[in-house]
Amino acid sequence: MRARTLRAGILSITLCTVWAQERQWTRLLDEAAFTIAINPKNPQTLYIGGLGHRLYRSFTGGTTWDTLILDFPGGAAQFLDVFIHPRDTAVILVGGSGFGKVARSTDAGQTWHDVLIPEHAFILPSGASIVAHPLHPDTIVLTEYIGPGWTPPRLYRSTDGGQTWDTLTPFTEAIPNCALALRWDSLWLVLARCDGAIFASSDWQNWYLLTHLRLPSYPQESEIPDLVFVPDNPQLGFLAVTFLFDTMIAGRPNGGLYRTTDGGSTWQLIAFPDTSLWAVATHRRWNGNLELTVGGFTLYPDTAGRPLVPGSGIVRTSPDGGQQWVAHDDRIPWSAGYPLLRRVWRLRYAPSGTLYVATEAGLYAWGPPLSVPLSPPLSTSVLWSRQWRFWVPCSGILSLFSLTGQLVLQQWLPAGHQRLELWNLAPGAYAAELRNTTVCQRWLIVVP
Repeated sequence: MRARTLRAGILSITLCTVWAQERQWTRLLDEAAFTIAINPKNPQTLYIGGLGHRLYRSFTGGTTWDTLILDFPGGAAQFLDVFIHPRDTAVILVGGSGFGKVARSTDAGQTWHDVLIPEHAFILPSGASIVAHPLHPDTIVLTEYIGPGWTPPRLYRSTDGGQTWDTLTPFTEAIPNCALALRWDSLWLVLARCDGAIFASSDWQNWYLLTHLRLPSYPQESEIPDLVFVPDNPQLGFLAVTFLFDTMIAGRPNGGLYRTTDGGSTWQLIAFPDTSLWAVATHRRWNGNLELTVGGFTLYPDTAGRPLVPGSGIVRTSPDGGQQWVAHDDRIPWSAGYPLLRRVWRLRYAPSGTLYVATEAGLYAWGPPLSVPLSPPLSTSVLWSRQWRFWVPCSGILSLFSLTGQLVLQQWLPAGHQRLELWNLAPGAYAAELRNTTVCQRWLIVVP
């Protein structure tokens, strides 16, 4: 008994030391990265949309990579959106700019076939543009940036997991679409248009206007490239506004970070006025605070002898939902060279809290080495068998991680005494977290 207690104590001290380490920036990929997709069932599996028909895949959290070629290598195609089917994670959809279609894989990217080839070549928006219904994951909707010949953009819907598609044209104005997002409280699909108009659909077919932000009335000048709602508080959302030139139209401010507290009906500029932002991401920290990160962008280099637009190359994080901000611009190990390579195309948080930043200078990660940070309460359980008996203080989702950060088990549990069979786990130590709207309990368990 004393040996087991000592063993658990040593593991606890080791985890405390590792979890207490400061988060650091690491460059994971040296190639241009336009988007990132994280496997929801195994966060160690990453897909990166690249340049020239290249898709990068890692099964090791970014330490090693495979290069996947769609059709042929080279060209100017940018894979702006990579979608992983939430139920069958071997099913992947990719599309973007200069690709002109959507390709689908059923074997995690080994082979591909074309599933959507419009009569006229189309472009997926630079923001998130492919969304699956949480209750019916084979129902998938994607939007294009603009219709052929600058006609109203179309939406495409699949009800069979992306194999076949219907064409929808819900709008009559030739205004580009920018991004899609999901409100988890109502399952509303929310679409942001590049002129500041924000629409919602409860049935994923019929749309109505939520609001219209007072952005300049030139879609090519100001856009909403990213829109997110916080999963555990869907009334709370954030959007990024970008602009292309270092000018102000009609005296109205361009760019910045906006927030809604009523599900998207109204929005307020809360940070970075007159700053060109392209990406925004949120993550609920172990202490319940909302971590918020934004990334800057500029489309053009020095125009007419003027400097780059404000916001180019910035990465800023707020540990408290947007009140205070920390600059990471000089902490990131940027590659030397053209400043445009530092523009941020996509931000993604893994369940562990690791932040991934996709830029044309490469893919960067900021986070701790483990998936679950240490905070009280932490209980240590050394098991004598593969059956774990424990007390659950609140109803919620239990997530079990290996010490390399891989999600190995996840299920919903009611409050009270519980028993889990762990026959499929290899012997060793695991970190467990029970989360409702916040973290209720954490465990370190040792499986014999």
